[in-house]
Amino acid sequence: MATVTSRTVRRRLFSLSAAAAVVAVVYVLGGPTVWAADAPVDSGSVTVVDPVVRTKEITNARSATEFSLQLPAGEACPGDSMHDQWRWQTFMIPVADDPGAIVYKVQGPTGPGQWPLFNTKTHPLVDEILQANAAPNLPGNVPAIDALSFAVFPPGTLPAGHYRIGVACTLSRVTAKYWSTEIVVTDAPKDKPAKFVWRLSTAPEAAPDSSSNSSVWLIVAAGAVVVAVLGWVFARRSAQTNSTNSTISKEKS
Repeated sequence: MATVTSRTVRRRLFSLSAAAAVVAVVYVLGGPTVWAADAPVDSGSVTVVDPVVRTKEITNARSATEFSLQLPAGEACPGDSMHDQWRWQTFMIPVADDPGAIVYKVQGPTGPGQWPLFNTKTHPLVDEILQANAAPNLPGNVPAIDALSFAVFPPGTLPAGHYRIGVACTLSRVTAKYWSTEIVVTDAPKDKPAKFVWRLSTAPEAAPDSSSNSSVWLIVAAGAVVVAVLGWVFARRSAQTNSTNSTISKEKS
């Protein structure tokens, strides 16, 4: 077995120091942005909006309702993806969990009861690319977020309760800043496909079946009108038939 001498150790330490110096120069001259914050930054709330009419907020919805998230005006990640290796993530976590402490992997958040958000094509929004800048070390803008939906979740996957949904900026999958809002998931056996409804925690609880009940009553009312009209037509024709038969009988006699 070869013996490691003190001279060998010094050479290796020197090599490591030189390598570290090279890395430092690369960062200074335009390498990936170094995030200097001591802890992840809560940068405020996201707004839940209609994915088409993005000025329209959504406060109450069903599992299949399409929605999107809107960051506050002027907000961005510390750098872009092309020059600085930043990425953006989405998350849905129990409200008691800390968005800044999420451990992201290839499939998204990995804690108990933690999920990414899914677009309407069932693609999880994980490790997404930020818009490219003209140079390194400039804020990286999060692009308009796809239409999202909870329809991908099989019934029973998301227990009723309070959750936090949002967007995070990550470097090497470590959170630097995030935006979020709180929603409330409520079981709704008549809902399709996931059998739950949801609302913002700041929104009053709506009767989940109110719209469908209204539709049912309209259908019942329309059916009653049709039945009444058919009954009137049938009665009129029966009366005419009886009158005709009576006339014929009198003529024969």
